[in-house]
Amino acid sequence: MVVFPPGAMARIHPFRALRYTSLAGDIASLATLPYDVIPEELEREYKARNPYNFAHLILPRGDYADAAAKLDQWRRAGMLALDEEEAVFVYEQTFAAPDGGETLTRRGFIALGDTEPYGKTVFRHERTLSGPKEDRFRLLEATRVQFDSIFMLFPDPEHSVEKMLEEAASGGPPLFDYSDHQATRHRLWRVTDAGWTGRLAGRMADRKILIADGHHRYETALRMGQERTMMTFVALESPGLRCFATHRLVHSLPDFDPAALLAALPGAQEGLDPLVSPPGHVRIGVATSAGERHADIPAPDGALNVVVLQERVLTPLLGLTPEKVEAGGHMAYTRSREEALESVRTGNAQAAFLLEDLPVEGLARAAFAGEVLPQKSTYFYPKLGSGLVMYELPR
Repeated sequence: MVVFPPGAMARIHPFRALRYTSLAGDIASLATLPYDVIPEELEREYKARNPYNFAHLILPRGDYADAAAKLDQWRRAGMLALDEEEAVFVYEQTFAAPDGGETLTRRGFIALGDTEPYGKTVFRHERTLSGPKEDRFRLLEATRVQFDSIFMLFPDPEHSVEKMLEEAASGGPPLFDYSDHQATRHRLWRVTDAGWTGRLAGRMADRKILIADGHHRYETALRMGQERTMMTFVALESPGLRCFATHRLVHSLPDFDPAALLAALPGAQEGLDPLVSPPGHVRIGVATSAGERHADIPAPDGALNVVVLQERVLTPLLGLTPEKVEAGGHMAYTRSREEALESVRTGNAQAAFLLEDLPVEGLARAAFAGEVLPQKSTYFYPKLGSGLVMYELPR
Protein backbone atom coordinates (compact mmCIF):
# COMPACT_ATOMS: atom_id res chain seq x y z
CA MET A 1 0.00 0.00 0.00
CA VAL A 2 1.32 3.40 -1.01
CA VAL A 3 1.19 5.95 1.83
CA PHE A 4 0.66 9.59 0.85
CA PRO A 5 1.96 12.63 2.70
CA PRO A 6 -0.63 15.27 3.61
CA GLY A 7 -1.21 18.20 1.29
CA ALA A 8 -3.08 19.42 -1.76
CA MET A 9 -4.67 17.07 -4.29
CA ALA A 10 -4.81 16.81 -8.08
CA ARG A 11 -6.94 19.24 -10.06
CA ILE A 12 -7.61 18.45 -13.71
CA HIS A 13 -9.27 20.51 -16.43
CA PRO A 14 -10.58 19.98 -19.99
CA PHE A 15 -9.03 22.22 -22.61
CA ARG A 16 -9.25 23.39 -26.20
CA ALA A 17 -6.57 21.36 -27.92
CA LEU A 18 -4.49 22.44 -30.87
CA ARG A 19 -4.53 19.53 -33.32
CA TYR A 20 -3.65 18.53 -36.85
CA THR A 21 -6.48 18.84 -39.37
CA SER A 22 -7.16 16.46 -42.24
CA LEU A 23 -5.36 18.88 -44.59
CA ALA A 24 -2.02 17.87 -43.06
CA GLY A 25 -2.46 14.21 -43.93
CA ASP A 26 -2.94 10.96 -42.07
CA ILE A 27 -1.95 11.03 -38.40
CA ALA A 28 0.33 8.02 -38.93
CA SER A 29 2.51 10.20 -41.18
CA LEU A 30 2.50 13.10 -38.71
CA ALA A 31 2.92 11.66 -35.20
CA THR A 32 6.29 10.77 -33.68
CA LEU A 33 7.94 9.48 -30.55
CA PRO A 34 8.81 12.10 -27.88
CA TYR A 35 11.68 14.41 -28.85
CA ASP A 36 14.24 12.88 -26.48
CA VAL A 37 14.03 9.31 -27.82
CA ILE A 38 14.28 10.07 -31.55
CA PRO A 39 17.67 9.04 -32.97
CA GLU A 40 19.00 10.93 -36.00
CA GLU A 41 18.09 8.21 -38.48
CA LEU A 42 14.49 8.14 -37.29
CA GLU A 43 14.39 11.94 -37.30
CA ARG A 44 15.35 11.94 -40.97
CA GLU A 45 12.70 9.32 -41.69
CA TYR A 46 10.02 11.31 -39.86
CA LYS A 47 10.87 14.56 -41.66
CA ALA A 48 10.86 12.84 -45.05
CA ARG A 49 7.53 11.16 -44.33
CA ASN A 50 5.45 14.34 -44.40
CA PRO A 51 6.43 18.04 -44.68
CA TYR A 52 4.16 18.67 -41.68
CA ASN A 53 5.54 15.84 -39.57
CA PHE A 54 5.78 16.75 -35.90
CA ALA A 55 9.56 16.29 -35.86
CA HIS A 56 9.88 19.57 -37.79
CA LEU A 57 8.48 21.36 -34.72
CA ILE A 58 9.89 19.45 -31.76
CA LEU A 59 13.44 19.01 -33.10
CA PRO A 60 14.44 22.51 -34.24
CA ARG A 61 18.16 21.83 -33.65
CA GLY A 62 18.64 25.17 -31.95
CA ASP A 63 16.62 27.26 -34.42
CA TYR A 64 13.67 28.02 -32.16
CA ALA A 65 12.55 30.99 -34.25
CA ASP A 66 12.20 28.66 -37.24
CA ALA A 67 10.01 26.29 -35.21
CA ALA A 68 7.81 29.22 -34.23
CA ALA A 69 7.62 30.37 -37.85
CA LYS A 70 6.64 26.88 -39.03
CA LEU A 71 3.98 26.68 -36.35
CA ASP A 72 2.51 30.00 -37.42
CA GLN A 73 2.66 29.09 -41.11
CA TRP A 74 0.98 25.73 -40.54
CA ARG A 75 -1.81 27.32 -38.55
CA ARG A 76 -2.44 29.99 -41.21
CA ALA A 77 -2.50 27.25 -43.88
CA GLY A 78 -5.08 25.29 -41.87
CA MET A 79 -2.81 22.34 -41.08
CA LEU A 80 -3.31 22.95 -37.36
CA ALA A 81 -6.42 24.32 -35.67
CA LEU A 82 -7.80 24.88 -32.20
CA ASP A 83 -10.78 22.78 -31.19
CA GLU A 84 -13.99 24.74 -30.75
CA GLU A 85 -14.89 22.97 -27.50
CA GLU A 86 -12.99 22.02 -24.39
CA ALA A 87 -12.40 18.30 -24.04
CA VAL A 88 -10.61 15.52 -22.24
CA PHE A 89 -9.02 12.85 -24.42
CA VAL A 90 -9.08 9.14 -23.63
CA TYR A 91 -5.87 7.59 -24.92
CA GLU A 92 -5.21 3.89 -25.44
CA GLN A 93 -2.03 2.09 -26.50
CA THR A 94 -1.85 -1.61 -27.36
CA PHE A 95 1.62 -3.10 -27.68
CA ALA A 96 3.83 -6.15 -27.32
CA ALA A 97 6.02 -6.05 -24.21
CA PRO A 98 9.66 -5.35 -25.20
CA ASP A 99 10.86 -8.39 -23.28
CA GLY A 100 9.02 -10.62 -25.72
CA GLY A 101 6.09 -11.11 -23.40
CA GLU A 102 2.37 -10.76 -23.87
CA THR A 103 0.38 -8.09 -25.68
CA LEU A 104 -0.71 -5.36 -23.27
CA THR A 105 -3.15 -2.43 -23.35
CA ARG A 106 -2.49 0.77 -21.41
CA ARG A 107 -5.26 3.33 -21.13
CA GLY A 108 -5.18 6.86 -19.73
CA PHE A 109 -6.53 10.35 -20.37
CA ILE A 110 -5.09 13.67 -21.51
CA ALA A 111 -6.12 16.83 -19.65
CA LEU A 112 -4.60 19.89 -18.02
CA GLY A 113 -3.23 19.60 -14.51
CA ASP A 114 -2.28 22.42 -12.16
CA THR A 115 1.44 23.23 -12.27
CA GLU A 116 3.00 23.41 -8.81
CA PRO A 117 6.30 22.69 -7.05
CA TYR A 118 7.14 19.14 -6.08
CA GLY A 119 6.13 17.61 -2.79
CA LYS A 120 2.43 18.22 -2.20
CA THR A 121 0.47 16.96 -5.20
CA VAL A 122 3.14 16.43 -7.86
CA PHE A 123 6.08 14.12 -7.16
CA ARG A 124 9.19 13.22 -9.13
CA HIS A 125 11.42 10.16 -9.10
CA GLU A 126 14.59 11.46 -10.78
CA ARG A 127 16.78 14.53 -11.06
CA THR A 128 17.01 16.63 -14.21
CA LEU A 129 19.83 18.06 -16.31
CA SER A 130 20.23 21.72 -17.25
CA GLY A 131 20.84 21.18 -20.99
CA PRO A 132 17.53 19.51 -21.90
CA LYS A 133 15.61 21.96 -19.72
CA GLU A 134 17.17 24.96 -21.46
CA ASP A 135 16.35 23.45 -24.87
CA ARG A 136 12.70 22.84 -23.98
CA PHE A 137 12.40 26.27 -22.33
CA ARG A 138 13.65 28.11 -25.39
CA LEU A 139 11.29 26.13 -27.66
CA LEU A 140 8.31 26.77 -25.39
CA GLU A 141 9.23 30.44 -25.04
CA ALA A 142 9.41 30.84 -28.83
CA THR A 143 6.24 28.94 -29.74
CA ARG A 144 3.99 29.35 -26.67
CA VAL A 145 2.72 25.83 -27.38
CA GLN A 146 3.27 22.77 -25.22
CA PHE A 147 3.90 20.06 -27.81
CA ASP A 148 4.14 16.99 -25.55
CA SER A 149 2.16 16.03 -22.49
CA ILE A 150 3.79 14.98 -19.22
CA PHE A 151 3.31 11.26 -18.46
CA MET A 152 1.72 11.13 -14.99
CA LEU A 153 0.80 8.20 -12.74
CA PHE A 154 -1.92 8.21 -10.10
CA PRO A 155 -3.36 5.62 -7.69
CA ASP A 156 -6.70 4.10 -8.66
CA PRO A 157 -7.01 1.04 -6.38
CA GLU A 158 -10.80 0.90 -6.77
CA HIS A 159 -10.47 1.23 -10.60
CA SER A 160 -13.13 3.96 -10.65
CA VAL A 161 -11.24 6.13 -13.16
CA GLU A 162 -10.26 3.11 -15.26
CA LYS A 163 -13.94 2.16 -15.55
CA MET A 164 -14.83 5.64 -16.78
CA LEU A 165 -12.14 5.43 -19.44
CA GLU A 166 -13.31 1.98 -20.55
CA GLU A 167 -16.86 3.27 -20.91
CA ALA A 168 -15.74 6.30 -22.93
CA ALA A 169 -13.63 4.13 -25.22
CA SER A 170 -16.57 1.82 -25.91
CA GLY A 171 -18.99 4.67 -26.62
CA GLY A 172 -18.07 5.25 -30.24
CA PRO A 173 -15.33 5.22 -32.87
CA PRO A 174 -12.01 6.85 -31.95
CA LEU A 175 -10.87 10.20 -33.25
CA PHE A 176 -8.01 8.28 -34.83
CA ASP A 177 -6.54 4.81 -34.85
CA TYR A 178 -3.03 4.13 -36.15
CA SER A 179 0.02 1.94 -35.55
CA ASP A 180 3.55 3.31 -35.36
CA HIS A 181 6.90 1.88 -36.52
CA GLN A 182 7.21 -0.09 -33.25
CA ALA A 183 3.84 -1.78 -33.92
CA THR A 184 2.18 0.11 -31.05
CA ARG A 185 -1.46 0.82 -31.79
CA HIS A 186 -2.66 4.29 -30.70
CA ARG A 187 -6.34 5.19 -30.32
CA LEU A 188 -7.77 8.48 -29.09
CA TRP A 189 -11.31 9.50 -28.13
CA ARG A 190 -12.41 13.12 -27.57
CA VAL A 191 -14.91 13.65 -24.73
CA THR A 192 -16.63 17.03 -24.59
CA ASP A 193 -19.50 16.12 -22.23
CA ALA A 194 -19.15 18.47 -19.24
CA GLY A 195 -20.92 16.04 -16.93
CA TRP A 196 -18.44 13.27 -17.73
CA THR A 197 -15.38 15.51 -17.39
CA GLY A 198 -16.77 16.89 -14.13
CA ARG A 199 -17.18 13.39 -12.69
CA LEU A 200 -13.65 12.55 -13.81
CA ALA A 201 -12.29 15.65 -12.09
CA GLY A 202 -14.17 14.71 -8.94
CA ARG A 203 -12.68 11.23 -8.92
CA MET A 204 -9.19 12.61 -9.42
CA ALA A 205 -9.52 15.21 -6.66
CA ASP A 206 -8.12 12.99 -3.90
CA ARG A 207 -5.12 11.69 -5.88
CA LYS A 208 -1.45 12.47 -5.73
CA ILE A 209 0.35 12.30 -9.06
CA LEU A 210 3.83 11.10 -9.98
CA ILE A 211 5.86 11.97 -13.06
CA ALA A 212 6.70 8.83 -15.02
CA ASP A 213 8.26 10.63 -18.01
CA GLY A 214 8.73 14.33 -18.66
CA HIS A 215 10.62 15.73 -15.65
CA HIS A 216 12.52 18.20 -17.85
CA ARG A 217 9.35 19.43 -19.52
CA TYR A 218 7.52 19.75 -16.21
CA GLU A 219 10.30 21.84 -14.71
CA THR A 220 10.27 23.93 -17.88
CA ALA A 221 6.57 24.59 -17.27
CA LEU A 222 7.40 25.68 -13.72
CA ARG A 223 10.06 28.04 -15.05
CA MET A 224 7.60 29.48 -17.58
CA GLY A 225 5.17 30.18 -14.76
CA GLN A 226 2.42 28.08 -16.34
CA GLU A 227 -0.66 27.73 -14.18
CA ARG A 228 -1.63 24.54 -16.02
CA THR A 229 0.27 21.90 -17.94
CA MET A 230 -0.94 19.26 -20.40
CA MET A 231 -0.61 15.80 -18.86
CA THR A 232 -1.42 12.20 -19.75
CA PHE A 233 -2.70 10.40 -16.65
CA VAL A 234 -2.38 6.60 -16.28
CA ALA A 235 -3.39 4.59 -13.21
CA LEU A 236 -0.67 2.82 -11.26
CA GLU A 237 -2.93 -0.24 -11.33
CA SER A 238 -3.39 -0.21 -15.11
CA PRO A 239 -2.82 -3.77 -16.39
CA GLY A 240 -0.75 -2.36 -19.25
CA LEU A 241 1.58 -0.27 -17.07
CA ARG A 242 5.02 -1.83 -16.69
CA CYS A 243 8.36 -0.36 -15.68
CA PHE A 244 10.94 -2.36 -17.61
CA ALA A 245 14.58 -2.68 -16.61
CA THR A 246 17.33 -0.32 -17.71
CA HIS A 247 20.67 -2.15 -17.49
CA ARG A 248 23.92 -0.38 -16.58
CA LEU A 249 27.20 -0.47 -18.51
CA VAL A 250 30.41 0.69 -16.83
CA HIS A 251 33.27 1.80 -19.05
CA SER A 252 36.55 3.74 -19.05
CA LEU A 253 37.36 3.20 -15.37
CA PRO A 254 41.11 3.37 -14.76
CA ASP A 255 42.68 0.33 -13.06
CA PHE A 256 39.49 -1.70 -13.41
CA ASP A 257 39.98 -5.32 -12.26
CA PRO A 258 37.14 -7.55 -13.51
CA ALA A 259 38.11 -10.55 -11.39
CA ALA A 260 38.38 -8.42 -8.26
CA LEU A 261 34.90 -6.99 -8.85
CA LEU A 262 33.36 -10.46 -9.17
CA ALA A 263 35.17 -11.65 -6.04
CA ALA A 264 33.94 -8.67 -4.03
CA LEU A 265 30.27 -9.03 -4.94
CA PRO A 266 28.10 -9.91 -1.95
CA GLY A 267 26.35 -13.26 -2.23
CA ALA A 268 27.86 -13.98 -5.65
CA GLN A 269 27.08 -17.22 -7.47
CA GLU A 270 27.97 -18.54 -10.92
CA GLY A 271 25.80 -17.53 -13.87
CA LEU A 272 23.30 -14.78 -14.55
CA ASP A 273 20.06 -16.71 -14.29
CA PRO A 274 17.47 -16.88 -12.98
CA LEU A 275 17.39 -13.13 -12.51
CA VAL A 276 14.70 -13.26 -9.83
CA SER A 277 15.31 -11.84 -6.35
CA PRO A 278 14.87 -14.30 -3.47
CA PRO A 279 13.10 -13.13 -0.28
CA GLY A 280 15.15 -10.64 1.71
CA HIS A 281 17.57 -10.00 -1.14
CA VAL A 282 17.99 -8.05 -4.37
CA ARG A 283 19.49 -10.09 -7.21
CA ILE A 284 21.71 -8.30 -9.74
CA GLY A 285 23.41 -9.93 -12.72
CA VAL A 286 27.03 -8.93 -13.32
CA ALA A 287 29.04 -9.71 -16.47
CA THR A 288 32.72 -8.92 -17.00
CA SER A 289 35.51 -10.35 -19.14
CA ALA A 290 36.38 -12.53 -16.14
CA GLY A 291 32.99 -14.22 -16.01
CA GLU A 292 29.31 -13.87 -15.17
CA ARG A 293 27.74 -13.92 -11.72
CA HIS A 294 24.50 -13.07 -10.01
CA ALA A 295 24.80 -11.31 -6.67
CA ASP A 296 22.13 -11.82 -4.00
CA ILE A 297 22.48 -8.70 -1.89
CA PRO A 298 20.65 -8.64 1.47
CA ALA A 299 18.04 -5.90 1.42
CA PRO A 300 14.77 -5.00 3.18
CA ASP A 301 11.53 -6.02 1.56
CA GLY A 302 10.55 -3.41 -1.03
CA ALA A 303 14.10 -2.18 -1.62
CA LEU A 304 14.61 -1.03 -5.21
CA ASN A 305 17.36 -2.71 -7.20
CA VAL A 306 18.70 0.55 -8.70
CA VAL A 307 19.24 1.96 -5.21
CA VAL A 308 20.83 -1.25 -3.88
CA LEU A 309 23.15 -1.41 -6.91
CA GLN A 310 24.28 2.17 -6.33
CA GLU A 311 24.74 1.88 -2.58
CA ARG A 312 26.19 -1.64 -2.33
CA VAL A 313 28.18 -2.06 -5.55
CA LEU A 314 28.83 1.04 -7.64
CA THR A 315 29.90 3.35 -4.82
CA PRO A 316 31.85 1.02 -2.49
CA LEU A 317 33.37 -1.37 -5.04
CA LEU A 318 33.98 0.89 -8.04
CA GLY A 319 34.07 4.36 -6.54
CA LEU A 320 31.19 5.45 -8.78
CA THR A 321 29.36 7.77 -6.41
CA PRO A 322 26.00 9.25 -7.43
CA GLU A 323 27.82 12.52 -8.20
CA LYS A 324 30.27 10.78 -10.53
CA VAL A 325 27.46 8.90 -12.25
CA GLU A 326 25.47 12.12 -12.78
CA ALA A 327 28.56 13.88 -14.11
CA GLY A 328 28.83 11.22 -16.84
CA GLY A 329 31.88 9.62 -18.40
CA HIS A 330 31.74 6.11 -16.95
CA MET A 331 28.13 4.93 -17.22
CA ALA A 332 25.96 4.01 -20.19
CA TYR A 333 22.50 2.48 -20.31
CA THR A 334 20.61 -0.02 -22.41
CA ARG A 335 17.18 -1.62 -22.28
CA SER A 336 18.49 -4.73 -24.07
CA ARG A 337 20.09 -7.54 -22.10
CA GLU A 338 21.69 -8.87 -25.29
CA GLU A 339 23.20 -5.48 -26.07
CA ALA A 340 24.59 -5.21 -22.54
CA LEU A 341 26.32 -8.59 -22.75
CA GLU A 342 27.61 -7.92 -26.25
CA SER A 343 29.17 -4.67 -25.04
CA VAL A 344 31.21 -6.64 -22.51
CA ARG A 345 32.21 -9.28 -25.07
CA THR A 346 33.46 -6.64 -27.51
CA GLY A 347 35.27 -4.64 -24.85
CA ASN A 348 33.05 -1.57 -25.19
CA ALA A 349 32.04 -2.01 -21.55
CA GLN A 350 34.10 -3.20 -18.61
CA ALA A 351 31.06 -4.52 -16.73
CA ALA A 352 27.36 -4.94 -17.32
CA PHE A 353 24.87 -4.87 -14.47
CA LEU A 354 21.58 -6.56 -15.32
CA LEU A 355 18.45 -5.64 -13.38
CA GLU A 356 14.97 -7.03 -12.97
CA ASP A 357 12.02 -4.90 -14.01
CA LEU A 358 11.27 -2.25 -11.38
CA PRO A 359 7.95 -2.80 -9.57
CA VAL A 360 5.67 0.15 -10.23
CA GLU A 361 4.27 0.09 -6.70
CA GLY A 362 7.78 0.19 -5.22
CA LEU A 363 8.71 3.12 -7.44
CA ALA A 364 5.56 5.00 -6.39
CA ARG A 365 6.14 4.28 -2.71
CA ALA A 366 9.68 5.67 -2.90
CA ALA A 367 8.69 8.74 -4.93
CA PHE A 368 5.72 9.66 -2.74
CA ALA A 369 8.03 9.39 0.27
CA GLY A 370 10.28 12.00 -1.33
CA GLU A 371 13.06 9.68 -2.49
CA VAL A 372 14.83 10.58 -5.73
CA LEU A 373 16.20 7.57 -7.59
CA PRO A 374 19.38 7.29 -9.67
CA GLN A 375 19.09 8.52 -13.24
CA LYS A 376 17.68 6.13 -15.84
CA SER A 377 15.95 4.09 -13.15
CA THR A 378 12.73 3.67 -15.08
CA TYR A 379 11.77 2.59 -18.57
CA PHE A 380 8.08 2.97 -19.28
CA TYR A 381 7.23 1.41 -22.63
CA PRO A 382 5.77 2.40 -24.98
CA LYS A 383 6.42 6.12 -25.01
CA LEU A 384 3.42 8.38 -25.45
CA GLY A 385 2.73 9.43 -29.01
CA SER A 386 3.75 13.01 -29.87
CA GLY A 387 1.72 15.22 -32.16
CA LEU A 388 -1.68 13.89 -31.11
CA VAL A 389 -2.83 16.95 -29.17
CA MET A 390 -1.09 20.20 -28.21
CA TYR A 391 -1.77 22.91 -25.64
CA GLU A 392 -1.53 26.60 -26.53
CA LEU A 393 -0.43 28.62 -23.52
CA PRO A 394 -2.70 31.54 -22.56
CA ARG A 395 -1.43 34.91 -23.72
